[in-house]
Amino acid sequence: MSIILKNCNYNKVRLLNDFSRIVFYLNKHCDRDAKKEGHVHCEALSKEVIADMETHIEKLRQAIEGLSKEGKFN
Repeated sequence: MSIILKNCNYNKVRLLNDFSRIVFYLNKHCDRDAKKEGHVHCEALSKEVIADMETHIEKLRQAIEGLSKEGKFN
């Protein structure tokens, strides 16, 4: 059985996945490297981007959850 999502719903899932991967990468590599090298501005930028992405991740999660509860996530 395959599930095919409408383009709009697929886009939400794709963005949620991509944003989550970016946040993971920033947390695992960029933040650590900036601290190691003593680049205060890079560390601040990394934290800012992470916060922004996490906001968008939560909005996407809520949109997917809301559509799912309404039976419109297909």
